[in-house]
Amino acid sequence: MELIGGKQTIIEALKSKYKIYNIYTENMDNVDNEILELAKESYVSISEIPEDLRDAREISQGYLASIADFNYRDLDEVTSKIKGDGLILILDHLEDTHNLGAIIRTALCAGVNAIIIPDDRSVRVTSAVFKVSAGAIFYMPIIKVKNINYTIDTLKKDGYWIYGADMKGGSDIFKTKLNGNICLVVGSEGSGISQLVKKNCDGLVMIPQVGPLGSLNVSVATGIIIYEIFKQKVN
Repeated sequence: MELIGGKQTIIEALKSKYKIYNIYTENMDNVDNEILELAKESYVSISEIPEDLRDAREISQGYLASIADFNYRDLDEVTSKIKGDGLILILDHLEDTHNLGAIIRTALCAGVNAIIIPDDRSVRVTSAVFKVSAGAIFYMPIIKVKNINYTIDTLKKDGYWIYGADMKGGSDIFKTKLNGNICLVVGSEGSGISQLVKKNCDGLVMIPQVGPLGSLNVSVATGIIIYEIFKQKVN
């Protein structure tokens, strides 16, 4: 069981038909109308936050909900359902839950079909990810894999071009033609993409920058790149 908080996150959980056990509120006399209606449709009860949960850090905007543990998806199952050109994101040992939540939210808006994370030494889907993603997590397939390089090889066999985000050695993202099935690999906050994964990419891309700072925040950089891919897909 997971605990999530925040009005919008709970609304999206209800809309997506995610398994919700209970919804709790700090004020039964002032429950959001949309939550009331959606909870009624899904036969989910709403009650005051119980004593043993009143100090839960997940409480946000006066709401808390208990939901089923997050269900990680299977790669073959997800890719088999993609229609047209796919866009898949691999996060190579990302560590920060807030970055993951922000990336999920942007990725959903930019047409990403799935996000892949490694099983070891990597961020997981937590209550913080649910909150930061503002409910996008309920619509975005997250796939956990044992080996990123094996997964890249699998995607290559399925017709995907693999591009790694490399702020130092890549080609200008805005001058790179990106069409067909695309998989973008983004590295960790501190060290970027591992050398072995980098060698396995078909190409490397970077975002041109000015000013004294060395690099962008990983969630911001990821958003810029996937929106450039999205722009090329729709134009």
